[in-house]
Amino acid sequence: MRFALAGLSCSLLLIGCADVASPVGEDPAGSNGGSGALVPERSPTTLRVGLGRDPASLDPRLVADDEGELIVRALFDGLVDVGPDGSVVPAAATWSTDTDGLVHRFVLRNDRFHDGSVVTAQHHADALLAVLDPERAPRFREDLVGSLRGARIVEAEGERWGLPSEVVAAGGVEVVSDGELVLRLAAPDPLFLFRLTDPVLVPLPRVAEVDPTSFALEPIGNGPFRMTGPREPGTFVRLRAHPGHPSPPLVDELVFQIYRDDLDRTQRWDDLLAGRLQITAIPHTQRETARERFGVPLGGRSGPGLYERPTVALYAYGFVLDVAPFDDVVLRRAISAAIDREALAVELAAAGVEPATAILPPTFGGNQPDCPHCRHDPELARELIEEWRSRRAEDLVEPRIVLTYPRSGGHVTAAERIASDLERDLDLEVRLQAREFGALVRAVTIGEAPFFRYGLRAPMGGSATAFSLLEGAFARDSALNWTRWQDPGTDELLAAWTAEAPTALVRELEAAALEAAAVVPLLWTRPDLVVHPDVLGFRADPSGRWWPELIRLR
Repeated sequence: MRFALAGLSCSLLLIGCADVASPVGEDPAGSNGGSGALVPERSPTTLRVGLGRDPASLDPRLVADDEGELIVRALFDGLVDVGPDGSVVPAAATWSTDTDGLVHRFVLRNDRFHDGSVVTAQHHADALLAVLDPERAPRFREDLVGSLRGARIVEAEGERWGLPSEVVAAGGVEVVSDGELVLRLAAPDPLFLFRLTDPVLVPLPRVAEVDPTSFALEPIGNGPFRMTGPREPGTFVRLRAHPGHPSPPLVDELVFQIYRDDLDRTQRWDDLLAGRLQITAIPHTQRETARERFGVPLGGRSGPGLYERPTVALYAYGFVLDVAPFDDVVLRRAISAAIDREALAVELAAAGVEPATAILPPTFGGNQPDCPHCRHDPELARELIEEWRSRRAEDLVEPRIVLTYPRSGGHVTAAERIASDLERDLDLEVRLQAREFGALVRAVTIGEAPFFRYGLRAPMGGSATAFSLLEGAFARDSALNWTRWQDPGTDELLAAWTAEAPTALVRELEAAALEAAAVVPLLWTRPDLVVHPDVLGFRADPSGRWWPELIRLR
């Protein structure tokens, strides 16, 4: 449940997440984007990448943001990964699956951690089981392994998560030998292999348990890059190619520089032009200049140039559908039609956003759902609100609309703009309610905040990107289904998905949610990422993920 806790900065899509893969640069002369610390010397082939924020943690168990995930994926290999072509590919293991899709057998490569210790099947088994360990904190990723045998226990009181020992006893996880692991499912799960690509499931050395504080500063992984020393919070993270990796990266060094005080990305733009950066997010005001100077990527997803296609990430507001007055679809549509998305995008332009008229951006493919109330239409909004009012009993006092949002940065600006639109076009009384994120999550899940700031972001990449977003938000038993969406048609569509499924199925899922106005789409996230022409082999998927280990320098 990264949306609810760890990734809340992105799972509820904090505005700052527009900097997802935003690389930053080092300055050999001593300027470092305002971080105030010395910059490491350049090695023969150094890929310089900048981050708009300091990662919250580099411990895979605690990774909480896209910046941290980018680094963790460079340091660790799980059983499998998603490749640039969108499919699941071998990482630390190859696999075979039986004909009914219930048994997955993994054969590990000859693998070692960066400290030379051997990686065994037990390390991978421990990582899978740990997300079900009630003693482990935080504990919020159970859905990743929920399809394993023994992971869900049905009792008279209802369903609960199984303990690690119960999963092992049920045969869900079996360590056959140091080099072989078998995973058995209770029912077919078309997303299972994609779930295994999550960085929380990577193997960890013993030091991660013995000394977690030191481990978080200098993680020891089994991936293509290794740490060169403890991280310097607020300055940079420096990685070097791991020569013992089965597929060593194509650059000698990878430096992530932190630009803490560069909110408008001006310093990063200057460093890019000065040759001190090779990949970076840029100011939205420089898009045209960047296109002219650096070009555009092939197909919008490959090679150097300006990456500006929206990622599969949505800034939205949601309704708890069974709590009055938002149990009325007419009111929900009226609210959606009253919000001026274009004006909101202008006000938050520095965050790299554009108006959203659906859940998924049009570049995903297929026909965009026709959703009249998903665009600012004051006349339609007034017609809908009058219809809603006409059906209410005359003696009922019109409820005040409470708009709940996270207590931080751009969320305040967005909430104030939305409240102003609703008061102007719908003549509603609106009260703003800011809450710390954890408190907001609790209030939403128990129905005490039925109109809330909602971020939808794909937790998986590749060909599962868009589907994984919709599954998390609208599956009947999903922990992220905060709107309490219940629809048999949705359940059937979710069950029918495969990695080869046509885009039309995903669009049908999306159209049903939009028709019911379960969420109010507001903004899509634009990466505004420039990849310098000296960078070869850059690929990005619809979630915004890219692969540092596949890059080489001209």
